[in-house]
Amino acid sequence: MNFKQMETRCPGAIFVCQARVNNWSYFINGNGYAGIEENLNSYTLGCVWKLGDNHLKSLDEYEAVKEGYYDRTTIQASLVPTGVKNETIVYLSNNRKYGKPARHYQKEVLEGARQVGLPENYIQMLLKWS
Repeated sequence: MNFKQMETRCPGAIFVCQARVNNWSYFINGNGYAGIEENLNSYTLGCVWKLGDNHLKSLDEYEAVKEGYYDRTTIQASLVPTGVKNETIVYLSNNRKYGKPARHYQKEVLEGARQVGLPENYIQMLLKWS
């Protein structure tokens, strides 16, 4: 979500909007980084970026897909504020153990959440993982 990180990883990517994914929730994995997992009656918030193939290649490398840390897949997200459903690319952590955030990591997550305008109650939930 963090604009500065996205500019570094995916120069020229365009922020589109916030998104909500029902029946999934946020967590910090055992390596200290974010993941989302299926969780009935829950939801996670994030954002949608317009990306090109070169951006996906860059994100695959950053998320260590070849090394098996994350898998790239698609899930259905509701675009905010319209509610339009859209197949959205996400990276799912293969480490499903809960952990504590890597040094400075959650600060970047919180900064991104504020940049894209996520609601304060969701930011408070993110803070609980700090």
